[in-house]
Formats: sequence, structure tokens, C-alpha cells
Amino acid sequence: MDIDIKKGENMFYIGDDDVNPEAYISYKLDDDGDFIVDSTLVPDHMSGQGVGSSLVSVMVDYAKQENKKIVPECPFARAVMERDEEAMQVIKSDG
Repeated sequence: MDIDIKKGENMFYIGDDDVNPEAYISYKLDDDGDFIVDSTLVPDHMSGQGVGSSLVSVMVDYAKQENKKIVPECPFARAVMERDEEAMQVIKSDG
């Protein structure tokens, strides 16, 4: 399945626009300017197709590109990142 992930305002999404995305991963910035991933949403009809993992992967790539770390507040994003050696490197450590 070819997934077209677009960059929106404080999110990466699938769909026509970032106002009503079909699926998304959203983030905000912490005091250091790093990314806090606060939500990942994939509708039932897209689940099991790797959409959520692809969204997390794009977020990880973006963090690397921007030389930032990620605080994965979203349990799904954290679980995906903790299974991937490369993604673990961009998880912001506490303290």
C-alpha cells in the first residue's frame, strides 16, 4: 500500500487537508524546541496496514532532519519507537 503522508501544521497526516485528516500524528514543541508527540490517530478501516507505524517513521525522520529529539507521550508512538533501534536514538531522555 502506497501511503501519501503530508506535512501539516504540527502534524503529519493522510487525507485531503490537515483540518480533517483521515489519519495523523500530531506534535507540539517543548521548552527546548524538541517534539512532543501527543497523538496518533488511525481509523479502523486503515488499521493493520502499517499506517500508524508509517506516521511514526515519518515523524522520526523529521526529528532527525531537524536535529531534534522526540518525547513520545502517545503510547502508540512510544511502543513503535521502542521497537526500532534507530528511532530509540531520537527519544528524549528524562533529565
